[in-house]
Amino acid sequence: MNMSKLKISVTSAVALGVAGLTYVVLQKLKTKTAADALNYLTIEVIGSEKECEQAVAKIRRKCSEQGAIGFDCEWVTEQGRRQPIALLQLSTHDGYCALIRLNLIKSIPKTLQELLEDNSIYKVGVAPKDDARYLAQDYGIYMQGTLDIRHLVLLCGYQDGGLAAQSKSLLGIILDKTWRIRCSDWAAEVLSESQVKYAAADAHVAIKIFVKLINHYNKRGISLFGAYGRNNHWKDLNICKRYVDVPYRSKKNDKPSDKSNRTKDAKPVKETECKRYPHATRSKPLYHNCFLEAPDGELLCTCDNQKAMWYVVKELADVVSKEPLKVRLRFEPAGRSVGDVGRYYQLTKENKCVVCGAHDSYIRKNVVPREYRKYFPEIMKEHSSHDVVLLCVSCHQLSNMLDRTLRERLAEQCAAPLASHGHSRVTEDVDCKKIRSAARALLYQARKHVLPEARRAELEAVILQHYLQHDVITEELLKEAAEIQVVFENEDYESHGHKVMEHYMNNGGVLRLEELWREHFLSTMQPRYMPELWSVKHNEERLTVRLKEGRLSDEDKKLLGLSI
Repeated sequence: MNMSKLKISVTSAVALGVAGLTYVVLQKLKTKTAADALNYLTIEVIGSEKECEQAVAKIRRKCSEQGAIGFDCEWVTEQGRRQPIALLQLSTHDGYCALIRLNLIKSIPKTLQELLEDNSIYKVGVAPKDDARYLAQDYGIYMQGTLDIRHLVLLCGYQDGGLAAQSKSLLGIILDKTWRIRCSDWAAEVLSESQVKYAAADAHVAIKIFVKLINHYNKRGISLFGAYGRNNHWKDLNICKRYVDVPYRSKKNDKPSDKSNRTKDAKPVKETECKRYPHATRSKPLYHNCFLEAPDGELLCTCDNQKAMWYVVKELADVVSKEPLKVRLRFEPAGRSVGDVGRYYQLTKENKCVVCGAHDSYIRKNVVPREYRKYFPEIMKEHSSHDVVLLCVSCHQLSNMLDRTLRERLAEQCAAPLASHGHSRVTEDVDCKKIRSAARALLYQARKHVLPEARRAELEAVILQHYLQHDVITEELLKEAAEIQVVFENEDYESHGHKVMEHYMNNGGVLRLEELWREHFLSTMQPRYMPELWSVKHNEERLTVRLKEGRLSDEDKKLLGLSI
């Protein structure tokens, strides 16, 4: 090699080494341990109801400008089983941290419950939805307003990861996540200094990351909360609303997040238009706004072309006009429009998303899900079109995700477990599944001579353990084992929807359940283009008219929960 080239190569290598070392040093200078970076925190350990009420009042005052607090929970796991939540951590953006020792407080103060169930204050963290579920199970608190910061992390183009990874990359703060602290006794009589600092850091770092991401998204270069002040105008932005109470799903495996299994290497994902329901979008308008009249010409309702022409084809009605299509019945209908309830069905309706107003594509949304409505009494199933609205693809997906929150609440309230929580119509026998897999492997893989003798013997032992009357493996036995039943009906199964219905039949009436779902849709989606006269109490008003006319029995009245 030419000596001059060798000198250049050595010089380049040294330069690269120095540059690399400089980069590492600078990176270390940029990061600080939580103990150094968060030495300004004011931490209060709360062990009584009175202290808890004072802390909640302080948190409400301090978070009024942000409308958000950092949130986390700690518990003890014994022999693989989670014990009730022992510590609840809440932190405001200015550095106040309340560590509420739920295991020491005899009863949860109402002020704390109201704070946690207040959906106008975001509880931000990593997997807060999981902690919310545990709070419901352990203390009957149905927390609302949870927001997983990982939704915003991906939205802003950063890498997926747990709280420690986000703290280091976004704030330059290194959290102590050693197992000795994470798995320590959170129900101890006195918490150690390390436990206190660890718990406070987790909650405070969450709110700091949240604020940083919001400011990054808006690209304002100044404190978002300082800019907007107490009016909280930023809360009207879809940036936060779309993710409230929505469980985080890893983009790698599309499975619900879990605090004990966080993905740190997912690639940044850009915000894209939802393509989950392309097959379900309507190619034709839902509302044709044809007019159906009584024999004397009084308008009964609007309907679609097909329904209107059905009466004509059956010689039950005549066409009065074609543009717009107007059909007049030849017989007296069972009832006529009364008040606003009746006028709702007379109004024309627009073919657009009731939330955002999009016209290009939309999907039918059942405000009261079918899994509950199918168990409604027949008198409530009439005029069900009131609860069918149009949503664009994105709003439909978001609405379905937010419905999960109310389903989980109903599951707890009505002792009606969801199928996704291990309560399903069928169960799979693990042992039978092993036998079937072993038999199929011996039948199909052995023919190809790819099974080692040791593996063959292992699989044969699995089968013979079940078929004790056989001493040797035959092809007939393998064929029988290969078709062994694996899935069995769950004799204890009762559908979630049916159990919820039974609960409301005996507690307040079915109308309350229907109204609950309508209120949920309005509060979570905040639709701006709902049909005129659409009402939460639509069925109650309609059936009250029937009750006054003597067309409902006392049994119906009790079942529905009508008060008159």
